[in-house]
Amino acid sequence: MAKKKNHFIIEANKQKHISTKGGTEGGACLTGHDSARHSNFGRKNSCNFRYQAVEQAKSNSEIKKYLHSYNDHLDEINERYAEEGGVMTSAFPTNSGNMYPARYMLKVPVPGKGDWDVGGPPKTIRRRNFGRRDARVKMGKNFTQDTWPYWQNAHHLIPKGTLKKAIVDEPYEVGRLMEKGLLQAKYNINHKINMLLIPQDKEVGRILDMPRHLVLKEGDDASVEASCTDHPVYNEMVRDMDKGLTKILEGYRKTIQNAEVGECEEPDFELDKKKLEDLSEELLELILEWEGGRSLDSLARLNQ
Repeated sequence: MAKKKNHFIIEANKQKHISTKGGTEGGACLTGHDSARHSNFGRKNSCNFRYQAVEQAKSNSEIKKYLHSYNDHLDEINERYAEEGGVMTSAFPTNSGNMYPARYMLKVPVPGKGDWDVGGPPKTIRRRNFGRRDARVKMGKNFTQDTWPYWQNAHHLIPKGTLKKAIVDEPYEVGRLMEKGLLQAKYNINHKINMLLIPQDKEVGRILDMPRHLVLKEGDDASVEASCTDHPVYNEMVRDMDKGLTKILEGYRKTIQNAEVGECEEPDFELDKKKLEDLSEELLELILEWEGGRSLDSLARLNQ
């Protein structure tokens, strides 16, 4: 028996991974291996989760309603932020003394009509990033990188690391067959149904009435630890909710145990990917109901 790998894609299952070009459908992938940098955004394939998130924002009316809601309050936004020189971001100083994200700014310009839209801005927007470097948000290129038009994240509703850990923590053969069954069912954790464009900036979250991705260094709940890289309370909620990841994997485990197999043969089956897709839809509905400007961890704590 091969040794258990300290990563998710187990060697025996690599050939079952599918990446399709030119669209969102037909992929089979359980990791976030494809870079979501702007330089790779044009590589439209089923594994590119930023591309998938943008496509979901274009096609899902509820997501678009929130992302475009600022257009209904432009006068109010201008009155509140124009005198302050823009909308304050959540960029923060690193231990090295630099600012993060480096290609960003302390305040983003007050938006005009369409400036923050998916498919916007209607014209190129010039701005000055940290270090007084001139920069541009190119016409029609919003969300093709993480600071256009504001700092945001292509968030996996079921976090890819949470799914990875849940399966890797299974006994090796169970985990391997679980991964195999999901890949054969063409489950893609990077598919648009599992993706949501969500702000990182607290003020932008308030304007859009959307939660922000991470606690970062600002904090919004004394019971939640600051984190600039993960949302552990949210991850726990995804695992432990009524029809969450733990329950789903329990069902998969039973399917694997009950799979019929001949002598010296390995079971050949597909697992029900709809259970994971239904969980993604439930999480999307929940997040869009949550309070704008607060972090996923803070709001997940209230939901426990």
